[in-house]
Amino acid sequence: MTEQTNYDVIIVGAGIAGGLAAYKLAQAGKRVLVLDGGPGIPPNRGEYMEKFYLEMAKTPESPYPPDTGDEANSRPRIMDLISWKTRPPTGYLIQEGPLPFSSTYERVAGGTTWHWLGTSLRLLPNDFHIQTAYGHGVDWPYGYDDLQPWYGRAEWEIGVAAEVSHQEYHGLTFWDPDDPAKPYSYPMPEILQTYQDQVVARLIGDLTLEGQQVSVSPTPQARNSIPFDDRRVCAGNTNCIPICPIQAKYDATIHVGKAQNLGVEVWYKTVAYSLGVDNETGLVSGVNYKQYEDPKGGVTNTGTVSAPFYIMAAHAIETPKILLNSRSNELPNGVANLSDQVGRNLMDHPTQLSWALMPEPVYPYRGPLATSGVESLRDGDFRKEHAPFRMEMGNEGWNWATNDPWGSVNQFIGEGQFGPALKNNLNALLVKQFRFGSLVEQMPLSTNRIVPSTQYADALGIPRPEITYDLDPYTRAGYAAARQNANAIFAKMGATDLTKPDPTSSRVFYYNDQPYILNGAGHTMGTYRMGGDRKRFVLDADQRSHDHPNLFMVGSGVFPSVGTSNPTLTIAATTLKTVDNMIKTVLK
Repeated sequence: MTEQTNYDVIIVGAGIAGGLAAYKLAQAGKRVLVLDGGPGIPPNRGEYMEKFYLEMAKTPESPYPPDTGDEANSRPRIMDLISWKTRPPTGYLIQEGPLPFSSTYERVAGGTTWHWLGTSLRLLPNDFHIQTAYGHGVDWPYGYDDLQPWYGRAEWEIGVAAEVSHQEYHGLTFWDPDDPAKPYSYPMPEILQTYQDQVVARLIGDLTLEGQQVSVSPTPQARNSIPFDDRRVCAGNTNCIPICPIQAKYDATIHVGKAQNLGVEVWYKTVAYSLGVDNETGLVSGVNYKQYEDPKGGVTNTGTVSAPFYIMAAHAIETPKILLNSRSNELPNGVANLSDQVGRNLMDHPTQLSWALMPEPVYPYRGPLATSGVESLRDGDFRKEHAPFRMEMGNEGWNWATNDPWGSVNQFIGEGQFGPALKNNLNALLVKQFRFGSLVEQMPLSTNRIVPSTQYADALGIPRPEITYDLDPYTRAGYAAARQNANAIFAKMGATDLTKPDPTSSRVFYYNDQPYILNGAGHTMGTYRMGGDRKRFVLDADQRSHDHPNLFMVGSGVFPSVGTSNPTLTIAATTLKTVDNMIKTVLK
């Protein structure tokens, strides 16, 4: 039975897109209900920190519930990738290959911003029209200048630390969103570059790659360099992933909390599983949900809730799963899917890891996980031949690459080292560790998709996501180029390249007969993309369903293409743009 409500808008998902949308709608005086499948915001992050400390595997998911794969509140885990081919599947995602989708997400209040890095780069102007400029991928329905004011507003909403003068490359321009004649300033001064960043910049010196002058640029970050928005200053704990212990880094619980303070109602532990549609009007008529108390105890309540307008903000895997799970005789392909594009074009930023021993100490394992990057290869004429990439410079040594310092400690002990010799050898090694993580632009493929499983369900009886995923040749060529360019930079610095892809890995793939290991960036994108042609796109430029006029969608699933910038800032900017348009047009 449908519950009659007085809400103006129902939002599914309480991550950054859902949280920002709820907050902005509430500021405009709208009555909003948010449904979220995870537990509520904890009174303090101590319980998550304690769980992180006690977990043996310090993965992005380690601080957060649930703990086992058969619980109702399930989500993917990095450790599941080890056995992604196992049947029956031990992980939440049903991976059908040829490669495993290697990124994860959270189902808790605040979503995956709990364990994001905080990197807040804008897409480049050419990223919005890559098909026109380079003959690959898909153009956005608008350009950089159209989104530029919303980038500025998003940076002030989440609190980004950066300096404009260090971000004016590859055509990026900045102006005040409320007065284009005025210069723009970020909310906070940039996070200082680490000693390692300075050494790398000095050792690279004068180097040209792919026709681009290589340079080291400070990274814009949604973390505090000064007190901002009642958040503390970053203390350099170097565990931004999986959790900032002091909330110096932005996470979406901030906007979820602000929305609740303005009267937004949030139903936690409420899992939306399908949408209803009025067959006469074509309007979405309600959200069907299941609720639970004990995550192992199954369903405690079911229902349907309705409002005049709906916003899907449940992540780029869960949103299409809900839409496709909403099949009916009238809509055999599911809701919002007359184009047959819902769930297709799944993209990530496949991340090529390269690591080396530097010729002099750089003293990693301090500061935020990354404070600088090589952004020179994010754009250029080479994009006609292979995918671009940004080269994040990690401050955590070989932690991601080889599980250090744990890995080297155990290796040395296994070799019989102990006492002063063990300490001296570790010190000599750890202070010189360095890695690049090159985030490669991936092209959309209609065969890269998520569908609801017809065989496997979670503990609530809801189909789990079944994923088919691979890399196209253009993206693979970019992955190989990232490896080659990292090696060239290592050689210029006098560093010893120690990158060793394991050909027995379940995540290995080949390009020109060379092995590469697929790493996910945690950037799930593209599965309900926007564009003008309703036969090829799910949403219009306002992120409104082509098929159902009262249904909007936000999040990284709307991206037609992905560039090389981490997606969270663009999620925030596109969400603010869409919600502002809703307030001015359909909700006025």
